[in-house]
Amino acid sequence: MDFSLYTKLSPQLHHNSYCCEFDSSSFIDSDFLNYQILFPQQLQKAVIKRRAEYLAGRFCAKQVLSTLNVPCFDIISGPDRAPIWPENIIGSITHTQGVAMAMAMACQHTDVAGIGIDIEQLMSAKQELELQKQILHPDEYPLFRQLAEQLSHPLTVIFSAKESIFKALYPSVKQFFGFEAAKLMAFDEQQLQFTITNTLASAVPKNTQITVFYQINASIVLTECEFTIAP
Repeated sequence: MDFSLYTKLSPQLHHNSYCCEFDSSSFIDSDFLNYQILFPQQLQKAVIKRRAEYLAGRFCAKQVLSTLNVPCFDIISGPDRAPIWPENIIGSITHTQGVAMAMAMACQHTDVAGIGIDIEQLMSAKQELELQKQILHPDEYPLFRQLAEQLSHPLTVIFSAKESIFKALYPSVKQFFGFEAAKLMAFDEQQLQFTITNTLASAVPKNTQITVFYQINASIVLTECEFTIAP
């Protein structure tokens, strides 16, 4: 399986990142060896598509780590399935059908405690309608309707944004929390402003504010955010 640089997205967070496209139908298991990426035990029973996407995400992470002077490091998954990054590095990995991306930064001398990125295929009109109750906080509907007047796939954007928030906060929270934990408060053409509805951890109290950047092309949405611990 070959990887090529994907240039249809332009990350708005100024951290090291790499995005690639690939064809999962050409994947073979020896690709892990060819790219010198560890094949994890949890993929032994996974379907080809899942194996290909995992490899693509780790390939992107490998490219990013090389720019941070960490050329040889296997990013394995912990018991909670979260990627384990090298010491003093924080990052995030995302993949969807045919596209993968990783972003990372050195975390010494910074207040940034987590990065979250997410790429999603655009939902169908039916999904945009049927999944609203699962994804939206009850108080989000008025603002969501305003967002729907400006975007063709507003629920995809909100879903992806909340996935990015989860990834950015998880290193500080260390436990699962649902979509209702983040509520949309404002938006413009590039950003979504969320507030955390309940205290998730001592570092993530109720009313914590999170800014999520978003962009959409013909087939996918990318969202990005970072979590900075308040002094």
